[in-house]
Amino acid sequence: MRFTALLTAMTAVATSVVSAAPATGAAAACSDLLASLPKSVLIQTSPTYTPAQNGGFNPLNNKLSPSCIVQPTSASDVATAMRAVFKHKANYAVRSGGHTGMGGWDSTDGGVLLDFSLMRDFSYSSSAGTVTVGPGLRWGEVYNMSEAYGVAPLGGRVYHVGTGLVLGGGLSLLSPQYGYACDGLVSADIVTVDGRIRTVNAQTDPQLLRAIKGGGGRFGVVTKYELRAFPTGRNSDKNWYGGSITVLTPTGIDQMVEYSEDFVATPDDPKATLLSNVGMLKQAGVPVYLGTTFAFYKGGAEDFNRVFGQFLAIPGAIVDVKPISYLEATQVTPLGWKPTQAYKWIGGSHYAGNNTTPLPLLPTIPVLNEPTPTKFLGIWRNVQALIVKHVDVLESAFFSITPVGTTQIDQGYAAGGNAIAPPQGRNFMHYLFSNILADGTTDFPADFEADRQQFIKDNPSDAGLPLFLNEVDATQEAFKSYGWYDQLKRQYKRFDPTGFSLRFQQGPTF
Repeated sequence: MRFTALLTAMTAVATSVVSAAPATGAAAACSDLLASLPKSVLIQTSPTYTPAQNGGFNPLNNKLSPSCIVQPTSASDVATAMRAVFKHKANYAVRSGGHTGMGGWDSTDGGVLLDFSLMRDFSYSSSAGTVTVGPGLRWGEVYNMSEAYGVAPLGGRVYHVGTGLVLGGGLSLLSPQYGYACDGLVSADIVTVDGRIRTVNAQTDPQLLRAIKGGGGRFGVVTKYELRAFPTGRNSDKNWYGGSITVLTPTGIDQMVEYSEDFVATPDDPKATLLSNVGMLKQAGVPVYLGTTFAFYKGGAEDFNRVFGQFLAIPGAIVDVKPISYLEATQVTPLGWKPTQAYKWIGGSHYAGNNTTPLPLLPTIPVLNEPTPTKFLGIWRNVQALIVKHVDVLESAFFSITPVGTTQIDQGYAAGGNAIAPPQGRNFMHYLFSNILADGTTDFPADFEADRQQFIKDNPSDAGLPLFLNEVDATQEAFKSYGWYDQLKRQYKRFDPTGFSLRFQQGPTF
């Protein structure tokens, strides 16, 4: 009971404590690290400090100025760094790929930044049926190296995202068949907050392994991932079919949202993968509204046309689909922004179904269309309204729908469970509402931020469904939506009894 009270208090003040921690702690840690890891530590006068500082993919984090940046090349280096951080009670942050919409989650102002850009090992074990990857690799690199063996792990859908995606759950083109990306995690080497190196797997600590799968990095600094390798074929094997379907009319965009909801409501076909994005993208400063569905099927054209026929039949749709390899499928979804554009995300989770009570619209935001009885369209109406109100500062904004099928859910439990623990027996969807500002921006205007927070309050997820940590706003408290939330807290108490990471590292809270 005492720890629960302590955990609640630490969570309530986590951000302010991290910000207010004495700068002398980081300065002392950096001084120790310059002596113990002289070739791996960058200080603000180092020639390569600024490129490393700007190595993430969000100016909300790149504008922060760490006291020093540690670029480890081994788990031993990470352990040395964490011992110094722990000893001096220094603020710290960890950066893998750097694709986060949350300010402060992968950098730190005046703290110690662990930058994994140099830890890029890869190996494949045919006997274990796994690939082992370093935290500095991007998924596109992992897929390219795995293709030589005719396999692929569960990983990101965008080539440039880093391996840290696994810690937030992760969604893969293979997820409908095999689970969240984290469900492919067999073993992880982690460094504890006090600098101990541990290998965590189903034999050494199954509960801690489950906590890592969706635990957002709160359970140590991961220095190596061992991931199940699934048979996907070589690049010459065109055993998938799919690509993109794009629409440019308001009616077509609405149909794309409606058909995405129909897809979620249809009994699960684990060979089918869908990601629908509808929203606004500026071209030469002019807002252009469009929708693109990225659709794939593990099979041929006949099955693809059967499953995605509604999308293909949208009037005026621009269809670019063909037989492809799995590697080619992973290269279809674009990154969508530059590292010089500040961005934030809003996330939610919903079942398909009629919405007899329309979702409330934001005060002062005009209604673009009459509310519809369709749930996903109701959310899309609110998304449109927010885009229209703040179109002057937005460079792009998209409502993205990812179905989560019953097979994906069940595979997670069969693999030992994950921290997300969604309810079984019914398909649902995660949505991402991305808000990307113009090139060169580093902050969100106060009125836009206020409306974003109001949107979150007025558009709650369906009861009992988990949020997807990788695609939410920092204020949304994804952990509390998890089906394994109480057990997750217990594992955190066991693993970090003083709550060090909550006090000195920004990120998801309990």
